[in-house]
Amino acid sequence: MDSIEMLAFSGIRPGEPAAVTGIIDQCGLPIEDITPAMLKDFLVARKGGDIIGVVGLEISSGDALLRSLAVTEVHRRMGIGLKLIKSAERYARSRRIETLYLLTLTAETIFRQAGYSVIDRSSAPVAMQATREFKTLCPDTAVCMKKEISH
Repeated sequence: MDSIEMLAFSGIRPGEPAAVTGIIDQCGLPIEDITPAMLKDFLVARKGGDIIGVVGLEISSGDALLRSLAVTEVHRRMGIGLKLIKSAERYARSRRIETLYLLTLTAETIFRQAGYSVIDRSSAPVAMQATREFKTLCPDTAVCMKKEISH
């Protein structure tokens, strides 16, 4: 029986980075800039012993880039993506992050459902615009979104 309630959400454990970047890569998202240090701010969804989803934060001062939201193909459309977003927001609040930004080519709908708003890419903070994701990895056609989470 597949149930979203049977999932566990946690940080990445030793020996899991390759599986995490593999899921991100399988979903067609960039992995070129993901470093081991960056993975400390990534969360995974687990079903049993398997990683079935991932989301990450690239933290810069009081803001963060929410990135690499990826769910294995067989587990999509079950609400796991929204649960990962909410888990990332809780984690961001614990790190005193006030605002999350993101770029997406394919997931605007799920982020709108989670309360994110479309903004002009040039209005994102300089620190966000300086990330490789903003500068080179996501094309200009990517939708830029933001959500205030400090409340």
